[in-house]
Amino acid sequence: MKLSQRQLEFLGRLLDLYHTTNAPVRYTDVAEALQVKPVTAYEMLRLLEEKGLVVSEMTRPPGRRGRSILLFRPTARASAAVNQLTGGSCDDREWQAVKADLLDRLRQVDIMGDGAQDLLEMLLLRIPERKTPLLFVADMVTVIILVCYQMRDLAASRMALAQLRRFGPPGWAVLYSLAGISLALSLVEKANRRATSLLLSYTRQFQQHLDHLTSGDQVRVSDFVYEVLQTLGL
Repeated sequence: MKLSQRQLEFLGRLLDLYHTTNAPVRYTDVAEALQVKPVTAYEMLRLLEEKGLVVSEMTRPPGRRGRSILLFRPTARASAAVNQLTGGSCDDREWQAVKADLLDRLRQVDIMGDGAQDLLEMLLLRIPERKTPLLFVADMVTVIILVCYQMRDLAASRMALAQLRRFGPPGWAVLYSLAGISLALSLVEKANRRATSLLLSYTRQFQQHLDHLTSGDQVRVSDFVYEVLQTLGL
């Protein structure tokens, strides 16, 4: 099934809201979650309904009088469509193994030595091969923070690290700030040119993956940011 990036964004957010509440969702809640006008959310959900990915229903809240309200819920095909188009997710066992491996590598290398450069090179080459948004994002997070750490004596990196520490858990906004930081690093004169050039080429896909992470994966990766910072003593 072909879905535009915008359609995929709305469907993914509807799935998140539906799984969070375990109940059909008002289109106004989708609009609020995506910060768009209610009519925009209504029209997009109707379009997804035509594609067989969403079902609408009119219902009157229990114990209330007045008009019924329009609710939407995803069909069984919705999750399959999102997983197919975004690369799916990984189970908790795989995530714990990947996270442990990344943190162990950070603990074992001399961050300012050749070992860190080898780690950066390995991660930068591996990122495009990551098939799930969560693992792609985890590698990007590690690389961006590692590059910032190596340049922590520079004003730009000090500001970036301070910005990361400013967000308290769960700190979902920190992930979007990392996308901006990766762009800023490419402008730093003394930055690792190969690393920042590759980061720049991955940034758009990084942002897209952030948009399509499930609510559970959002928590996983935002918590991971703080584990990386703690591992590096930041």
